[in-house]
Amino acid sequence: MSCIGTAGHVDHGKSTLVTALTGIDPDRLAEEKARGMTIDLGFAWISLPSGHEASIVDVPGHESFIRNMLAGVGGIDVALLVVAADEGVMPQTEEHLAILDLLRVRSGVVALTKCDLVDDVWLALVREDVSERLSSTSLAGSRIVPCSAVNGQGLPELLAALDNAVTAAPTRRDIGRPRLSIDRVFTMTGFGTVVTGTLQEGRLRVGQDVEAMPRDARARIRGLQAHRHAVTEGEPGGRLAVNLAGVARSDLHRGDVLTLPGMFQSTTTLDARLDVLASAPRTLEHNAELVLYLGAAEVPARVALLESDELEPGASGFAQLRLLQPVVAARNDRFIVRIPSPSLTLGGGVIVDPFPRRHRRRDQAVLTWLATLADGAPDDIVLAMLQGEPGIRRRPAGHPGRLGNYGGRDLPSLARLVSMPTADVTSALTGLAERGQVTAAGDFFYAAEQWRRLADDARLLVEEFHRQYPLRAGMPREEWRSRLQLAPREAADALLRLLQDGALVESHSGRGAFVAIPGHVVSLTPEQRQAVDQMLARFRAEPFAPPIRPEVEGALGPEVTALLIEQGTLVRLNDTVLLGREAYVEALQRMVAHLRTHETLTVADARDLLGTTRKYMLALFEHTDERRYTLRRGDDRVLGPQAAEVDALAWKTSG
Repeated sequence: MSCIGTAGHVDHGKSTLVTALTGIDPDRLAEEKARGMTIDLGFAWISLPSGHEASIVDVPGHESFIRNMLAGVGGIDVALLVVAADEGVMPQTEEHLAILDLLRVRSGVVALTKCDLVDDVWLALVREDVSERLSSTSLAGSRIVPCSAVNGQGLPELLAALDNAVTAAPTRRDIGRPRLSIDRVFTMTGFGTVVTGTLQEGRLRVGQDVEAMPRDARARIRGLQAHRHAVTEGEPGGRLAVNLAGVARSDLHRGDVLTLPGMFQSTTTLDARLDVLASAPRTLEHNAELVLYLGAAEVPARVALLESDELEPGASGFAQLRLLQPVVAARNDRFIVRIPSPSLTLGGGVIVDPFPRRHRRRDQAVLTWLATLADGAPDDIVLAMLQGEPGIRRRPAGHPGRLGNYGGRDLPSLARLVSMPTADVTSALTGLAERGQVTAAGDFFYAAEQWRRLADDARLLVEEFHRQYPLRAGMPREEWRSRLQLAPREAADALLRLLQDGALVESHSGRGAFVAIPGHVVSLTPEQRQAVDQMLARFRAEPFAPPIRPEVEGALGPEVTALLIEQGTLVRLNDTVLLGREAYVEALQRMVAHLRTHETLTVADARDLLGTTRKYMLALFEHTDERRYTLRRGDDRVLGPQAAEVDALAWKTSG
């Protein structure tokens, strides 16, 4: 499906020509019909001689409505430039042609309308003038067809020329990332909220959940229409009317983008290559206020020139656009910029990075990186995006307090970021990996130097933990992930790769998962071992009323105490009470044996059974209740459903 957009000066017959070609009057507003002038976007469709169907967007030609014109031409494939033969090229002809050139619309046809009002000599002069004006634009060489919407002269030739232009236009990409820039919002009785726009880069289907960005308004597609016919699926490049359920008309506005949930993020900063029109009446200065036209969106912006203090007419350079409102954008999207007062088109360009950080001006490394994103081969672009901006990737590995920003991307997010088909990104990654420039870790890909930095940081982090806590088996895995600032899924894949490479080892205990350096061994100093032996002797001397934890930590220190608990030498009943492993198992055995014979056990009976005090016995009962070795029935305990596990504990301890 393709979209044709009209362009040209006011009163040159754009809407009349569309009506003559399609039988559809694109002027839908009462004011348009009363004034005989297009004010807002109009829509029609046409069946071309080859059988192709194309959508038509008819735009206003008056300079007062240029913002409406810009809302309609962002998604067109073919330009139908209309020039009245009796007037020739006029100011809005020039501006519309400049806009088409900035948007790089390369397929088009020129309709010399009202040719019935001029003689052949004049027609030839106008034709020559138009051809010369086109020669320096993206529409150079486009066919020029004299025609009349009044008597039908030249209309068959115009249809054939449009057919050829549609065939020659680049096929709209389907990269599985649908987005529709909303150019009209209205309500239909019995249907509710309806939006229209030109669908790009993917398909929308009836029943899908969608969201309107940047407002994050969620909805469901109730119905779709293309050329007033119900369809179940919209194709890239086609005009589409979308009936939405679950969202009010007041929640949506022209310029919003309809897409699938989670597919896009909004942004308020854009890196771009900016072209100033050669016909611009002034230079573009650093920090100038502009209005950005992107898709159907119109947003105030301030421009930061990254290479110089100004851009002369006809010049080009990298710039950062800082927006007053968020937009949805992708790499390679084209845009127009205008001066707000006096209102005029100054230039346009292409988005290089939709999610940049602020740059230092005249930073050659940044400019080189942006040039790669703008003009590089697919492999170079993918690698540059994985490497990240120069200021980020120069951070030294293992620098304290500056971990993170490793640039890992899974395939879907990388394809969205570089705005390329998944197959092309996969091919680029394969070549880069073969050359050692990219490293894969599970579903994530890293520039080789970024992966080395992550691996270094991951190991240094654990080594530092071992130095601080030599008596611990390793660093808690969740703490390791958090310190590296990795998302859970990325951390899991990165750790698996590091384990496979032998850079780290992983262990598990009742306290969770830990990562350690291979060969790390927990060992006590001779002084610590002597203190532990003395403390354990006290635990054996009073097995069911041993020293409490504060006393143990006072003698051994918190780290040694934690080690004994982790190793299972001591068993923690609560924050205060500890038991030696053998005493713990023996206590459980005595309690279970008593319950199997007597069915119930009171605190007093258990205290006498173990020769301990009420404090220890209450802590032990709370512990056995939690593990369901026992169950509380009033003031008594009975056997719990997990009591059989005590026999296994006893066997394991004796073994």
